[in-house]
Amino acid sequence: MSQHHFETLHKGFPITVALGWDRPMRYFFLTIHKPAELIDSAMKVECEDFLYSNWQEEDPFGHGPDYFREVLRHFHIDVPESMFTEVQQDYVKNVGNRVVKHQADGSFTEVWP
Repeated sequence: MSQHHFETLHKGFPITVALGWDRPMRYFFLTIHKPAELIDSAMKVECEDFLYSNWQEEDPFGHGPDYFREVLRHFHIDVPESMFTEVQQDYVKNVGNRVVKHQADGSFTEVWP
């Protein structure tokens, strides 16, 4: 699976957005990790670890990058376009085992493998 991470703030708290392509299962995913102390009325799941996880959707496997753009807009979270570009390339090339950290300026670093 490819994993693209971006660390930012949401309502003054640090969060991590993870977007990627799961090669074995053939689906895109999005999670928004949060600190336990962040309570958000826009939360789509009641979970101590996530503001959002596609696993909490009625159809967790049926969404693409454009859907996840809307989820991020729902939370007023901006991520670099490089995340979507790279995840799309992972899909086209059916990449797995790739972990990438993105910066606000659009630069990114592959951190694993």
